[in-house]
Amino acid sequence: GITKMEDVVYLVLALASLLVVLLARRWRRSSPDSEDKLRLPLGPWTLPVIGSMHHIAGALPHQAMRDLARRHGWPVMLLRLGEVPTLVVSSREGAREVMKTHDAAFATRPLSSTVRVLTNGGRDIIFAPYGEHWRQMRKIAVTELLTARRVLSFRAIREEEVGAMLRAVASAAGEGEAIDMRARLSVLVADTTVRAVMGDRCKDRDVFVRELDRSIGLAGGFNPADLWPSSRLAVWASGAVRRAEECRDIVFGILDGIIAEHQQRMGTVDGDDEDLIDVLLRVQNDGSLQLPLDMDSIKAVIFVSSPQRVHIALPCHQRALH
Repeated sequence: GITKMEDVVYLVLALASLLVVLLARRWRRSSPDSEDKLRLPLGPWTLPVIGSMHHIAGALPHQAMRDLARRHGWPVMLLRLGEVPTLVVSSREGAREVMKTHDAAFATRPLSSTVRVLTNGGRDIIFAPYGEHWRQMRKIAVTELLTARRVLSFRAIREEEVGAMLRAVASAAGEGEAIDMRARLSVLVADTTVRAVMGDRCKDRDVFVRELDRSIGLAGGFNPADLWPSSRLAVWASGAVRRAEECRDIVFGILDGIIAEHQQRMGTVDGDDEDLIDVLLRVQNDGSLQLPLDMDSIKAVIFVSSPQRVHIALPCHQRALH
């Protein structure tokens, strides 16, 4: 109780300090800045410090944004989440412009304070800034990690894990036990993905999945460190960056041991029996890459593509304005 109260006090102090600073900046602003001269999309009315956040409070963010766009009839809408400008595109035509026509302009995903920590500065595929590293990682994903042959090679794993889940559900139902299908499906996804990535169930699976769940919450983009990145007080008071560092270090420590085991058996695994770590290590060692594939990149790719990380898709689409 005391810890939670201290967190609330710190957050209130951080917000109050931010309000003073932002109001002072606005007071000193005597002429329109460069952003005001841009033809920015329309957006709902904002409040000091929190911006547009009161419009999406109390609901799932993507649903609140959809409802706002429908209510105002804006296919392209500008929100301000704290001090972060966020472009919301809610029409098919607008999505085509962003994802296809002007894909290069919107390709770089903004790295929040916590995501920067979790991905070691965008060393994975999803959050990597557009450039040579991103193109190389994308090529590895397309030609090595996600080929039809590779996906088909994991069919036996999927069938085994689904079969194990169904037997467990049938056994519980036969004994009249209540079945939490959400938890069962979560374990199914975790075990299936871990086996495809690492070749076998991880002995530290529970810790691994727990830290992945923590990272999902931290990377959601709705903590003071991400909403007010320019405020050192907000970053310090929220503790999100510190918790992200702890989460990353735990997961990377687990991965270090698993990668070491894979390095010891390199050269003894057939192509059809390779898991994703085997593939990444083979690509790293074959010497054909334009840019070296370091261990930080390998661990970041595994971390961000691991079980349940698909839930990060929502904040990922909060694109930077160009």
